Amino acid sequence: MLRLAFRNILRNKRRTVLTMLSMLGGYVLLVLSLSVQNGSYEQVIDFFTKDSTGHAQISEVGYQQRATLYKAVPASDAFYQQLTSLPLVSAAAPRIKSGALAYGETKSFPVQVVGVDAQKEAGLSFLAEKIKQGRYFNAQPNSDGYFEVMVGAAVARQLQVALGDELVLISQGADGSLANDLFSIVGLIGSTESLDARTVYLPLLAAQNFFAMPGEAHYWVVLAGNYRQSDELTAQLNQWLADRPELEAASWKVVSEEFYKTMQADIEGGYIFYYIIIFLVCIGVLNTVLMSVLERTGEFGVLKAIGTSPSRLFFLIIQETLLLAGLSCLFGLLAALPLNYWLASTGFALPEPMEISGVVMAHMKGQWDLAVFVEPALIVIGSVALIAVFPALKAARIVPVDAMRGL
Repeated sequence: MLRLAFRNILRNKRRTVLTMLSMLGGYVLLVLSLSVQNGSYEQVIDFFTKDSTGHAQISEVGYQQRATLYKAVPASDAFYQQLTSLPLVSAAAPRIKSGALAYGETKSFPVQVVGVDAQKEAGLSFLAEKIKQGRYFNAQPNSDGYFEVMVGAAVARQLQVALGDELVLISQGADGSLANDLFSIVGLIGSTESLDARTVYLPLLAAQNFFAMPGEAHYWVVLAGNYRQSDELTAQLNQWLADRPELEAASWKVVSEEFYKTMQADIEGGYIFYYIIIFLVCIGVLNTVLMSVLERTGEFGVLKAIGTSPSRLFFLIIQETLLLAGLSCLFGLLAALPLNYWLASTGFALPEPMEISGVVMAHMKGQWDLAVFVEPALIVIGSVALIAVFPALKAARIVPVDAMRGL
């Protein structure tokens, strides 16, 4: 049966080659498109989770639904040591986050205050890479007794402050007291369009003193080996926290649900392009297979007259089409491998740099993954097999007497 199918597809070599080129081109285009799409999303999600949400967060129960100043977690060294000893945890850092009113010499501006552990945060996020002017702050007060801070570009512009200037913050402490203190600006973060534009970063100790939260933080940011392990990491963290019912772990998909849903919708929207490619390929295949069936009508009539069953003819056409698609994908794989290797290893420069969470991405890479090659092959072969059903049914329903009249 296979030998017969192979012989049949070689009858009209020119038409066979053109059809195979159509499927080969569709396969290669799908591979490269899927590689670029998955690679770009992977880079964006990797940047976003590492810098903003982490792969998972540990907070007091209810904090993710309603973040308040009063819900806190331990920020002790003992808690950190126990947390980082878990198998999936590669890095962790505590953060304090709340609002405040910032004052320059003559102006005020509402800001978001984020307190971070200077050492742990530097090894976890891209905070140090976002500094446009100045330097990374120290964890301890300077020689004048002031804690150092880094401010977003919008804060610096609105308050008209620069490096070396003083910044006053006023807010409320967790104990109900009035929080106010004076800080020294040592770094300017990002641009006025970045997510950090209205943020003031404090060392963790300074934030704990300011908000009256000694030894505490609002949440822990936890990283696994990569963002794909976030669900497994979250389950492991919740199991570890079983004896602390007041605490819970949440995946980045929950912490930043809107971002996650936007990414999923964008990914699904990209498949419309794939459907268009497959539609065009299928039209060409349908035309080829239908022409082949019509040209061999007399032959099929003879085969049915000598006892060939309709199902055998049906599967013969399907087999010919699958053989054609399989060979096309095989040759397409040979063409796509070096192209996708270049995309995954070298990539290409973006026409316009893209800023993600304050870090500029000017280069985009593809994804080197088995799914990138297998999924397009399944799509092409499956679609072509489906489109071949109509010509195959036509061949199976041929009436021998009518078919052989033209012989």
